[in-house]
Amino acid sequence: MNSIRQFALAAVLILVTAGCTSNFLITKDGKAYFFGSRGEAIYKMLCESGDLKTILADTKLPQDTKSEIYRYNCTEPSKEKLKEVVASMTPEDRRDLRISFQTHGYDINRINC
Repeated sequence: MNSIRQFALAAVLILVTAGCTSNFLITKDGKAYFFGSRGEAIYKMLCESGDLKTILADTKLPQDTKSEIYRYNCTEPSKEKLKEVVASMTPEDRRDLRISFQTHGYDINRINC
């Protein structure tokens, strides 16, 4: 468990020092993924479980932003499109999204752009 947390911390530090972290790292139950990644494990964690719908429902984001975040994670996964959506969000919107992830048991690095 500690090695996963150390890996996650190292990844976050690399992202923070690299600039825009619109492709942010999320962790839950010792598993770490980049938001918008394609893969069965993250799909199951966010989409099949319904977690992402719940997380988005608990934000004050505009409905079109929620729809795009869900779409680019679950129905048409695209890191590039998701980066565009997150980059277009205000700092308050990104904070709202981060807090909702945390409320639902996810650890997430700061969403900066």
